[in-house]
Amino acid sequence: MFRNILEELKARNIFNNISDEQKFKNISVNSGVYSGFDPTAKSLHLGNYIQIANLLRFKQYGYNPVAIVGGITGMIGDPSFRATERQFLDENTLIQNKNAIKDQLKKFDLEVIDNLDFYQGWTMVDFLKNMGKMINVNYLLEKESIATRLQQGLSFTEFSYQLIQGWDFKTLYENNNVKIQIGGSDQWGNMTTGLEYIRKSHANPDAIVITANLLVDENGKKFGKSSGGGSLWLNAEMTSPYAIYQFLLNQSDAKIEEYLMWLTFLDVQEIKNIISKHNEAKHLRYAQKILAYEIVKDIHSKEIALQCQRISEILFGKNQDLLDINDLEMLRGFLTEYEINADEKFIDVIKNNQILNSNREIREFLTKKSFTINNEIIEDENQLIDFSKFNQKYALLRKGKKEYIILRRK
Repeated sequence: MFRNILEELKARNIFNNISDEQKFKNISVNSGVYSGFDPTAKSLHLGNYIQIANLLRFKQYGYNPVAIVGGITGMIGDPSFRATERQFLDENTLIQNKNAIKDQLKKFDLEVIDNLDFYQGWTMVDFLKNMGKMINVNYLLEKESIATRLQQGLSFTEFSYQLIQGWDFKTLYENNNVKIQIGGSDQWGNMTTGLEYIRKSHANPDAIVITANLLVDENGKKFGKSSGGGSLWLNAEMTSPYAIYQFLLNQSDAKIEEYLMWLTFLDVQEIKNIISKHNEAKHLRYAQKILAYEIVKDIHSKEIALQCQRISEILFGKNQDLLDINDLEMLRGFLTEYEINADEKFIDVIKNNQILNSNREIREFLTKKSFTINNEIIEDENQLIDFSKFNQKYALLRKGKKEYIILRRK
């Protein structure tokens, strides 16, 4: 264990900046630390998990982590470093998203607060009187996140986002003993506005902000909603846990140590040992397997992580017979799936669903024994699909060596 959380964040190369390191040293470890999550969808995604993991790291050191769900900021949309304004969500969608995300965050044993509660009963006059008078417009215009949007145009609605986020921190500081806000480095401008509110309201305040580096993929794209882990939802009904497992299993050697440091709770020295062993035989993907297992375990459960591990070993081995109905259900949403009639001939299934486009191609595959159904080689183009396994609901088609397709019975 490191002496403090800051040392660990630096050792993991997560740490980016801090507003005042001396103040941090004087903050009691039982103080609150918070990060915000806007309900822009009905689930958080793997990119959001970075901040969840960072909150949980603080918890390991005795801090009280608080997750703020943006019931009000979600109505506005954060303009930070975006080229265009976000699409506004209707009220019903926003409420549904917010409630779903609250439930997700609570599963990580985090205290969850809706920032809409801070502003119940406020009027426009309250907003202007309370928030508006304390922050100078020039102060906001100097923020890079705002300045970069001025040429394209920035609505007053988006302009006010930073004021609300800053007031959130002031409210939490005063009412919930929250002394620390954490976020990505692209949030620095929004976060320091909270410090400005607190500084003007309290003598010698002990509030600070800490930013993390942005986790990026090999192409330098942010590991967020629009790329990388953003298409991988933490809701198992929206994204199969196996899809997350396989995504992580396919990460390159160039990023694997970084992802282990950022996204798992394995000890730093243990990670270095894993990388050392991995480098002895990279083709075995030892580090990727640990990364995939650890993250699925922490997001979903150990049982689900073990199931994903087992499914992966079966699919890329020669024992597809070992798959059961629960495994097929797990693979839905990850593998391509077609609904077919039980009386369709094999050749018609392949052509009608454009798995292959011509009789010639299909017969070439059949000659090379390159099709299997439920691990049985298909040789007769006119045979019916075998639905005797998987509760007579599904059949597993393998095309070539590695491509799997689920056939669902109508």
